Amino acid sequence: MNADPLTLIKAAYLTQLKHGPFTEKTFQDTNTHDALADLMSSKYLLQHRNGSETRYTLSEESRRLIKVVLAGGVYDVLHVGHLAALTEAKSLGGVLVVVVATDITVETLKGRKPVVPEEDRRALVEGLKPVDIAILGYEDVGFGFEQVLAEVKPDIVAFGYDQEKLEKTVVEIIQRHRLGIRAVRLSRFDNEKYASSSLLRQKLSEELS
Repeated sequence: MNADPLTLIKAAYLTQLKHGPFTEKTFQDTNTHDALADLMSSKYLLQHRNGSETRYTLSEESRRLIKVVLAGGVYDVLHVGHLAALTEAKSLGGVLVVVVATDITVETLKGRKPVVPEEDRRALVEGLKPVDIAILGYEDVGFGFEQVLAEVKPDIVAFGYDQEKLEKTVVEIIQRHRLGIRAVRLSRFDNEKYASSSLLRQKLSEELS
């Protein structure tokens, strides 16, 4: 195999997270299409035949060769503090998955609608250099955390310095299901004017009024 195996595994993991079990055509749309033949016949993927179509998933053994970090938040009015936190989160592993709260979730938890719509927030976060993929969370705030953990299967969940409530909820889920996922608290960003989106939004409102 010419390509780096970890690069192929990472690509397969991200493809599966985005599309579910994938076909050759799905994988051909990724940046590793040149290594397609090697990958399809490798030990890293499991084949699932459905009539004439063959779909692929990453084997559990292969998945364990990469370390996946999960982070999450609203990311409304994206700022350099978010970038600092996600850069630190990426340093904890090889793949960074970010779950972005839906508009309904934001309204439920914060009592207001976000300034930036959910798909725009997701796309902006995914465009950040440390982020490998950004996905939208579930509208069911309670069960949604369990669904995300089941789909992403992270090795580490990274929490912002101000996400104590979320951390407590997720750690309870991890312990209840004995998932063996490590929880990590990220550092507080030292530039106070970017401490939170709420403060930045307030500052912008004051300057525009």
